[in-house]
Amino acid sequence: MQVMAQEEVILYNSDGYRALLDLKYKRMSDGYAIPEFGLAYVRNMCFFHSESIERHRKTDMMVSACYCLSFPQLYDNPKSTQQRIDNNIAKFRAFMCAAVANTIGDGSNTYLLLGPIGTGAFGNDVEEIGECFRRVLDMPMMNSKGPIRHAFGHI
Repeated sequence: MQVMAQEEVILYNSDGYRALLDLKYKRMSDGYAIPEFGLAYVRNMCFFHSESIERHRKTDMMVSACYCLSFPQLYDNPKSTQQRIDNNIAKFRAFMCAAVANTIGDGSNTYLLLGPIGTGAFGNDVEEIGECFRRVLDMPMMNSKGPIRHAFGHI
C-alpha cells in the first residue's frame, strides 16, 4: 500500500496542479493572492472521481504557506507560541472570509476541507492547528449572527 500526503492526493485527483501553475505564471482565471497571509485562492478547480473522469466536482482551493518548526527556514518564526497562534487565527479568518465571500448560492452544497497546515514535515502541532480552526469556525464573521461554521453545508 502506497502512502501519500494529503497534498499529493488532492493534486493527483484534480486539476489542481494546473491551477497552481496558472497562479505561478499569473494566468489565474478567477483566483487571486492574499500575500499578507501567504495565501492563494484558486477558483473552479476540478476533482475527478477515481473510477470515472466523467464524474467530477468543481471546487475552489486555498493554498497557504505555513510555519516550519522542524528545521531552519527562510523566514523567522514568531518568538512565542501565542504569537504563532494569533497569526494562524488571523490567516484562518482570511481563509473563511474568502471561502464565504466566494460561495455560490446558499452554501448548502459547499464543502470545506481543512488541510493539515504544516503538521507533517514542517512540525506544526496537530492539536494547536485544530484548535485554531475550531476557534475561527466558532467566531461570527462578516456580520453573521452566529458562528461562521453555519455558512458551510459540509465541513
